[in-house]
Amino acid sequence: MGLIRALFGRSKEDSPDVLGRYPEYMQVRALPERRYLKTSRLLALFIFLNMAVMIAVAGFFTYNADRIDISIANRRVVNLYSIDSSRQVLIPAEYSTRNVNALELFAESLLRDYIYNRHTVVWENKTMTQRWDVGGPVAGYSHYKRVYMPFRMSADNLFEESRKKGFVRDVHIYELNLIKQNLWEAVIETFDMPIPDAYNPVCDCSDNSKKCITCKVENSSRQLRYRVFIRTSYNGVKTVLNPLGFVVESYNMLYVPIDDKEQFWRIPNDLKPDF
Repeated sequence: MGLIRALFGRSKEDSPDVLGRYPEYMQVRALPERRYLKTSRLLALFIFLNMAVMIAVAGFFTYNADRIDISIANRRVVNLYSIDSSRQVLIPAEYSTRNVNALELFAESLLRDYIYNRHTVVWENKTMTQRWDVGGPVAGYSHYKRVYMPFRMSADNLFEESRKKGFVRDVHIYELNLIKQNLWEAVIETFDMPIPDAYNPVCDCSDNSKKCITCKVENSSRQLRYRVFIRTSYNGVKTVLNPLGFVVESYNMLYVPIDDKEQFWRIPNDLKPDF
């Protein structure tokens, strides 16, 4: 009690401080607030210590913010995965939105056209010549020795087989993803169809809709699925057909068997045909 009274009690001693004459004939004692000098000093010390502790705590959490996972957002994120049964790995699902380089989108568009022109077989000889000849889009985006020359040998055999057996070939691209840097992975299917009638085509569609794929599956004589690995580069050699110098350096196809249980492996549900 004595300590509290000494700190917070009112001083009984008269203040020795005096102000100047006002008026000249009167002495006025010091203001009464001066009697709480000890209390004000103690409160100032308390405020200073409180600020020091708060600054220390803020500095501690700032320093450890990137080392301790205290984010509410991280705790509420749900990670979705799909199973790649051929490689026996889990594949994380893509986010609904993601940032993509414009050059990557441009390369993806070129690769889709390249795959389509490389594998599609139509019945018009002029169209096939324009696609597969040296001045065509396949040659324009292919490394000449490593990619185009081996392709041309197999393309001639495919063209001859198409004319003898009387079929055309359509292709559907289910996936095309950039794995890392300049390596791409695609999942495609080819459908060997009867020669189309100009007035009554077998499947009057050319998109990747569920209805169109169902029609191709039901009417094709042969259906093949491949996983394709494509390595690309920009060699800087610009031409009229290839103004950015985009080149397919390697094109490797891996055949994927289609069995009853995994007939539609890695194909989105909205594209799977109905049976």
